[in-house]
Amino acid sequence: MQLLLFIAIVLLLSAFWYAKKEVLSTRTKLLLLGCILMTIVAGAFYEWNVAQKSAHNRAMLNAFKQGKTLVCGQREVHQKDFIFVSGTMSFIPSDTNKNDKGVVIDIFTCNLK
Repeated sequence: MQLLLFIAIVLLLSAFWYAKKEVLSTRTKLLLLGCILMTIVAGAFYEWNVAQKSAHNRAMLNAFKQGKTLVCGQREVHQKDFIFVSGTMSFIPSDTNKNDKGVVIDIFTCNLK
């Protein structure tokens, strides 16, 4: 899929660059090229950011499953008192944890203790 997207972008850039001067001026070509490059850079930054967050979430989930304690805000989260919900990527109190009833903790806020 990424190869097809790359080929499509190359073809689009070539079509703009080799278009006749009557159709697209040099200034317009450079402007379009700049817009396309800015879009590509923004997309690459977004993908990098999502990959970083995903790696952090996986690390926190693995640590939680290994029985390690996570610090999420002011709370300590461990397997004895919390359950991980994969649909919302959050921790909720287990049935034995009456003190934190109704609390939902995002995995994004957690760090390893």
